[in-house]
Amino acid sequence: MDIGAPVPWQPKLPFAKLEFQRPWTSRRTAQPLPSRGSQGSQGSREAFKTLKVKSAAKAFKAFGFSLAGLAWGQAGRKQRKQRVGLRAQPVETDVVVIGSGLAGLTCAGVLAAAGKSVTVLESHYVPGGAAHTFRARAKGIKGDFCFDSGPSLYGGLSGERTSSPLKHVYQILGEEPEWITYDRWNAFIPEGEANAAIGYEEFVSKLLPRFGGPDAAEQWERLMKRIIPMADAICNGPPPSFVREDIGVAATFARYFTKLKSIPGGPQKLSEPFSTFLEDAEVTDPFIKNWMDMFAFLLQGLPSYGAPTSMMAYMMGDMYKKNTCLDFPKGGNEALVGALVRGIEKHAGKVLLKAHVEEVLVEGGRAAGVRLKDGSTIRAHTVVSNTDWQITKSLIKQNSAPELEDYLSTTWKDYKLLKSFIHLHLGFRGDGLPPQHCEAFPAQWGVFNSWDDLEAPRNAVLVSCPSMLDPDLAPPGHHVIHAYTPATEPWEDWADLDESSEAYKKKKEEARAFLYAAVAKQIPDLEERVVLELVGTPRTHRRFLRKPAGTYGLRVQAPEMLPGHKTPLEGFHMCGDSTAPGIGVPAVVMSGHICANNILSVPEHWGILDKIKDWNTELEI
Repeated sequence: MDIGAPVPWQPKLPFAKLEFQRPWTSRRTAQPLPSRGSQGSQGSREAFKTLKVKSAAKAFKAFGFSLAGLAWGQAGRKQRKQRVGLRAQPVETDVVVIGSGLAGLTCAGVLAAAGKSVTVLESHYVPGGAAHTFRARAKGIKGDFCFDSGPSLYGGLSGERTSSPLKHVYQILGEEPEWITYDRWNAFIPEGEANAAIGYEEFVSKLLPRFGGPDAAEQWERLMKRIIPMADAICNGPPPSFVREDIGVAATFARYFTKLKSIPGGPQKLSEPFSTFLEDAEVTDPFIKNWMDMFAFLLQGLPSYGAPTSMMAYMMGDMYKKNTCLDFPKGGNEALVGALVRGIEKHAGKVLLKAHVEEVLVEGGRAAGVRLKDGSTIRAHTVVSNTDWQITKSLIKQNSAPELEDYLSTTWKDYKLLKSFIHLHLGFRGDGLPPQHCEAFPAQWGVFNSWDDLEAPRNAVLVSCPSMLDPDLAPPGHHVIHAYTPATEPWEDWADLDESSEAYKKKKEEARAFLYAAVAKQIPDLEERVVLELVGTPRTHRRFLRKPAGTYGLRVQAPEMLPGHKTPLEGFHMCGDSTAPGIGVPAVVMSGHICANNILSVPEHWGILDKIKDWNTELEI
């Protein structure tokens, strides 16, 4: 689950994928961060009619699945330069992956585990794309404040055998972070504070009696009875790792034929908007409907009317099952990303930092490698772009691949963008606060000022205090906070502002005040405690993630699907949040895995599937 990117609810539960550098608005003295942008953490067309299965979306629909939200997604503390860094660049490699976002690292890891020589090129000084970690220091305080730039809420990862796509990648690589488990998430909603352990019991015993109507418990019971068969079909059905966008999918799907489950109403129900499912279940209670809208919004940036039933069924089955928990990687997202990097390098792959790609080389009608900013070239049989589709387009030299250029110019033109973010990263004194996550102080919370329009600007804020789970993320006696708006900040309000202007500074101060108010819901004396403050705007987000208009990604409303991962140019593939399934940790991990499957032969793909541990998720409520 990845709230932020959210909650599976991915983050930026989904949300927040950002990396900050100068200039910062700061009332305290902070150690400046180097200012380089990330290359990004990052389908098909009529030309692919020869393929029996043209895209990841169609592959899933062929077997009654929806790609959106099938699972929740979202090293040592110091960056290990001996493991990840600028090294002597190879002259030639089987596969070059542009960008070290979770999709790119997943793709590279799967390919490396299958025996391919793989080189990942990242223009930033740390890997991870939207999920990277950065550090800052406050004057007079010894030690680093470690800030995650993106996802913060995860689930389905601490168990040995689960249906999580990210867990499956860790199993393939033989590397994984240590997991910290915890049991609750807090929400400040218009009706009051909804602080309850995740799972069925406290929701029914504490929240429904307080916020629901007279028959809310009955409606909730009816909803859960209808959703569990669908959740079982997704959680315990064929994993997304079987998908490939060619006829070979028939073989990889057959491997999991016995895991197919009956879906009430037919498989098409999975791709319908969840609002339709609620109507069919005769759910009318305002609190339950608003609560479902909130989680759908956190999962992929849209309320129930835009969220596929498949995604919500998976989330509800996993979140409300018996003995469920939330997971957090010890060491933060740096550890989550670090495990992927270790896995790539363990299989002889390379991850090169400060390696900015300027052009995809095209020779003889196929991708032949890349040219870097420093003028050096790396030749490769296959090139994968894990960047936003518009950035990918900029890497193709004009007239070098006309069919690909036309594909990139037209395939995504009708998709709208989700909005951007404002971010607040704080280091603060922890004296007088609980020493760790507990009922009195949950480590994660959300603030929702109104149910009328969850997509409205300055309405919702997501807050993570990960040092309540892992004290090593802050100096002794201190904590870190990341607060952000979940893709609700209009780019247009910031687009034309000069960052040195008084207008920009005033608007940034307004953003700061709004985010402070949300954090103060749980820490009333926050301002007196702060020793380090970093404020990010949509312009910051665009600069560090190279996302046009500082967007979270494409606004895909069920039953729409994004393009797949093959392109008209032979040897050139794409993965990340511009491709199916879309935004969020589980989605981009699935994207990277499917992209890798397309590059592998069916026997190689089969060998990769051998590494995934079989699972059976008990969905007892």
